[in-house]
Amino acid sequence: MTIRSYAVTGARAVRVGALVVAVALLVALIALQTFASRYGGSTDAATFQPGASDVRLSAAIAEQESAGRRCSGRPALTDVVLFQRSATGTVSVLSFDRAIAASMAGTGWIRRFCV
Repeated sequence: MTIRSYAVTGARAVRVGALVVAVALLVALIALQTFASRYGGSTDAATFQPGASDVRLSAAIAEQESAGRRCSGRPALTDVVLFQRSATGTVSVLSFDRAIAASMAGTGWIRRFCV
């Protein structure tokens, strides 16, 4: 083989490599755009709306703190969870597992964990 055949082979390898990288980047870009459009948008999750529910939540927190518990918004494994129903806005005390199940069902959201 001559130096020219090595140059031609090397140039062909560079062109094929560049084409493979370009196609892979294009596929990755399309995949990321698809993922972002599906999971990056807004959801229909229940959102907190201040109002009368703040009074109900404050009263429930005060009741739990008077019983010697400390309430926090940080998740904690406990049997006392303050759960707010989205339909009525009422705040009720649920066990941890029932609060998680109700939250997964979309009937409301967990507001505080009282330990």
